[in-house]
Amino acid sequence: MLKNKIKNIPKSPGIYFFRDKKNKIIYIGKAKILRNRVSSYFNKLVNRDHKTKVMVKNIFDLDWFVTESETEALLAEANLIKEHKPRYNVFLKDDKTFPYIRITKELYPRVEIIRNKNLNKDNHTYFGPYTDTGHLRNILKIIHKIFPLRTCTFTIDEKLIKSETVKVCLDFHIKRCDGPCEGFVKPQKYGEMIQQIKRFLRGRNKEVKENLLKLMQCASKQQNYEDATRYRDQLFAIDSFIKKQKKTSQDFKDRDVLTISSENNYGIGFVIRIRNGHIIGREKFILKIYDSEKVKYNLSHFFVQYYTSTYDIPSEILIQESIDGLRDYEKWLSSVVDKRVKISIPSKGKKIKFIKMAKKNSDLLLNEI
Repeated sequence: MLKNKIKNIPKSPGIYFFRDKKNKIIYIGKAKILRNRVSSYFNKLVNRDHKTKVMVKNIFDLDWFVTESETEALLAEANLIKEHKPRYNVFLKDDKTFPYIRITKELYPRVEIIRNKNLNKDNHTYFGPYTDTGHLRNILKIIHKIFPLRTCTFTIDEKLIKSETVKVCLDFHIKRCDGPCEGFVKPQKYGEMIQQIKRFLRGRNKEVKENLLKLMQCASKQQNYEDATRYRDQLFAIDSFIKKQKKTSQDFKDRDVLTISSENNYGIGFVIRIRNGHIIGREKFILKIYDSEKVKYNLSHFFVQYYTSTYDIPSEILIQESIDGLRDYEKWLSSVVDKRVKISIPSKGKKIKFIKMAKKNSDLLLNEI
């Protein structure tokens, strides 16, 4: 039955599914040429490793679907693995619980923590995922210290303001919010603050500091000393935050560092996020792994699943070793952010130190599982 099915598989890019006797999906894969890839599992089985032989023996049925391109197949595979979590695939174990920072698309946007299983592109802006919730809440605390950001959950628009049904809260009176609910701050000025928050979350702290300094100097010249004092305190808060961030390089380049460590059926994917030359995040991901010896395979699957869970994609990504289809991954990520994304496997210099740092962390975290 399987041989007859394989004969009918087209020679096109796409996704294939292997099912067991209970019709449960046990493996999902992508292929540049579907028929060739699927048939390869059943040819020369004697040369296969033991774990692949075990998987093949459990295949009772198979399905497939054709995609327009290899990139489409890449994304479809990642999303389907997240959904079905097949026994013989690599997948993130705790992807249902990943928190993000979301900046809503409103007249007066809110900055909030949300948990999202599948990150779909919409009008909102997302930062994350964050695996260190303590660090995440500290970031949000600092944001509220620096910026007079509203904390209410109202949908504030011109109609609500004119109705005068909502009054300013305590945050307004203690200078923690500028009172958008009563129209005390114009949407344009509030929007400028939101842009500063986005810069802050992208590690552009120098730009945020320069803006606050200008505002402080302007308020001082106008003898508005109360506002000048507030801007000064905000500068102190951001300086204190910057001091806690480790500077890693002089080129101020944005880059991610990805490594993976695995043993038996578990693994740790580790990501260091470097923005503007500073480490702004260290994230760990627990992985379910079928074969810990297939490092390239496991790394590539972690890579794809991580970057389908974030929109924060830098211009350079460092990985511990080369993966199959690397240039296709570069094209895919470049198309997402509309700029060139380079994937590198460093062998010397400062960049290899980043890899060693990340690998040391993933090895240590693996021992804690």
